[in-house]
Amino acid sequence: MLKRLSIRNFAVIDSLDLEPAGGLNIFTGETGAGKSIIISALGFLLGERSGSDILRPGAASAEVEGEFQADNLPPALAERWGAKGGTVKIRRQADPRGRTRAAINGSPAALAQLSELGGCLVDFHGQNEHQSLLKPETQRDLLDRYGRLEKEAAAVAAAWAAARSLEESLNAVSMSESERERLLDLYKFQLGEIESAELKEGEEEELEALWPRLKNSEKLFSLSGEAHGNLADAAGAAEKALEKMKALAAVDQTADPFTARLSSAAIELSDLAGEMRSYSKAVNCDPSEVDRVLSRLEKFKSLKKKYGADIPAVIAKAAELRSKVGGLEDLTLDRSELETKLAAARAKLEKLSCALHDRREAAAKKLSAEIIKEADGLGFKEVRFSVDCAYDENALTSSGGDSVEYLFTANPGYPLRPLRYTASGGEMARIMLALKTVLSRADHIGVQVFDEVDAGVGAVTGRLVGEKLAKLAGSKQIFCITHLPQVAAFGGAHFFVEKDVKAGVAAASVRRLAAEDREREIARMLGGKRQSTDLGLKHARELIKESRP
Repeated sequence: MLKRLSIRNFAVIDSLDLEPAGGLNIFTGETGAGKSIIISALGFLLGERSGSDILRPGAASAEVEGEFQADNLPPALAERWGAKGGTVKIRRQADPRGRTRAAINGSPAALAQLSELGGCLVDFHGQNEHQSLLKPETQRDLLDRYGRLEKEAAAVAAAWAAARSLEESLNAVSMSESERERLLDLYKFQLGEIESAELKEGEEEELEALWPRLKNSEKLFSLSGEAHGNLADAAGAAEKALEKMKALAAVDQTADPFTARLSSAAIELSDLAGEMRSYSKAVNCDPSEVDRVLSRLEKFKSLKKKYGADIPAVIAKAAELRSKVGGLEDLTLDRSELETKLAAARAKLEKLSCALHDRREAAAKKLSAEIIKEADGLGFKEVRFSVDCAYDENALTSSGGDSVEYLFTANPGYPLRPLRYTASGGEMARIMLALKTVLSRADHIGVQVFDEVDAGVGAVTGRLVGEKLAKLAGSKQIFCITHLPQVAAFGGAHFFVEKDVKAGVAAASVRRLAAEDREREIARMLGGKRQSTDLGLKHARELIKESRP
């Protein structure tokens, strides 16, 4: 579970220290108050990509720290990061250039390592995940996760790669010497072009985040310098005026409030001048750096045009080219031996794929029954759900021969059809919650995050969603952002998020609500008019009382 979360200068949050409870943690507030920013900060902490736009205006850096109690980490991860007693402390920072650095239990960590660990600590579910659930590959991956078939799926992928490599070697042996030399020269040239760029995952995002500031660096430097000068002058003038004001207050005590206000303003002006000076110093006006970044971005653009949609795809293309070069250079095996090896590799792939299909089919039946059971308590009058797992031995891929499709209908008398064609927004939200509930029993991830999982559902169904979340919170720590009072009433801990303005800049704050404040917040969510406050409070108390077992 997440024991502590500290956020500094992240988007609209200037400073936040959150100590969530076990069980169901509810977050409410007006639209735009910053509720989802808290979830974004947690995602940033656990490896999500970001740019310089996450920094609060005027801040030198953004920082998020979290402490987790994770007793069920895989042994290899726990040992790698020294998670003694299951405690994991993570810190990640971002600077104005979009560059980030992170540490896990005090040891530096790469982005991929954060993501790997984060996947074992927190399971995020946002509104956009409804759309990902419609993709067949996502449905297949979720089925594998439910059936704990990741090792079997990885074995199939490895067998498929081995068979492909032998196919390429056999093709190389079959071609003429001149054709082989032509392809070898082409592959070596392409590989050299990619390798000479020394690509690193994440570099393109960092440079794209840096480029707008860098290309306008002279203007930024000039404007920030002028602003600093003006602020410094204003701070000096305020200090002088403050001396006069103090003398005035010494004669006339009624001027004391003016002195206090001016003193506060003088401090704020001085602080702001210092921050603007730091900002101006951080602006990079080096023309060579502008040329370097522009040249690098152009190189990325050129490589993506030739070899892949993004840099990870280009890096994957390099690995493919190395394999092809190796296959063309090493033709020591004769054709008959390669054919024998390829036949054996294909037989192994077919055997593993068939075995994986059998296990997927068994898991699909079980998953279908469990989802129907969970969905029955989410306001469906009559729901049918089935995971279809069709196998085609003539269409084997790196994921096997299965075509996985989730079939659904909530209308009596209608046939089962693919989920992507039949489910409405509210139905998708409930099916996703049922799926998450089932999957939570099949894994060891201790924290579940739901960002407006109740989108598109009404009050009656909202109560059923709240009941389901409360039940899930019996074994998991749940974070839920909601606009429905029927869901909020089930919270074990209720946090209110609101936005204010500090020194002319928007700032979000979070506070845990006591019992009376919680009643008022749920009454607000119910939408009662001012003259019906008593009625709204009565309704809120009834909701809270009814949510208790």
